[in-house]
Amino acid sequence: MRLNELRCKNCGAPLAAENVVERLAMARCGHCQAVFALESATGAGGDASLAALRPKVEMPRGIQMQDLGSALEISRRWFTPVAFFMLFFCIFWNGFMVVWHTIALSQGIWFMSAFGLLHTAVGLGVLYWTLSLFLNTTYIRVGNGMIEVKTTPLPTWGGNKWLSADDLTQFYCHEQVSHNKNGTTRTYDILAVRRDNVREKLLTGLSDAEQALFIEQELERFLGIKDQRVEGEFRR
Repeated sequence: MRLNELRCKNCGAPLAAENVVERLAMARCGHCQAVFALESATGAGGDASLAALRPKVEMPRGIQMQDLGSALEISRRWFTPVAFFMLFFCIFWNGFMVVWHTIALSQGIWFMSAFGLLHTAVGLGVLYWTLSLFLNTTYIRVGNGMIEVKTTPLPTWGGNKWLSADDLTQFYCHEQVSHNKNGTTRTYDILAVRRDNVREKLLTGLSDAEQALFIEQELERFLGIKDQRVEGEFRR
């Protein structure tokens, strides 16, 4: 359905995307300022019209895309400015543990060194994650009826997967909100809905909502999937 098919019930003027409050299914006419429910203006096609009015997401920073017609590749760099803070933290933490073990072993205090092993493991884990932020790129490739998700060069747990594109009916973005002593953290997952209504995670832990929404948008565009509302999804 084209955007200009949505018109004001009062004056007949065409509606623009910015005149629609999607979560309330309401619209305000930019011409006569009339407010009305979208169902009244669109009838049974209201939901499809709402999907058509969803604003286009422009390609955000950190994303590259190649559309070859028969295949699509989207790549996302993991790097964010947080990586520099994490690098400083790793240098401090692991440097302290090197000093700890050096003192303990030089003086034969084996218990002291063993006690620090857990903290050493934490430091090495954080260091691996920090290197991933600097080095890793995730590739999403669509072609020959398959969707491949691969992360390189540093391997990650559950980072690579393959899905049959013909078995998928929808993609959507889900927002994860966590609260801790440092404040509120928001991350975004991209999920695919299969024909049997099982939901598969394609990407997890994205810090940029625009990246997640853009990838969802382009996957649906390339595969010819009409955007529909999904319970629990994040919409801009």
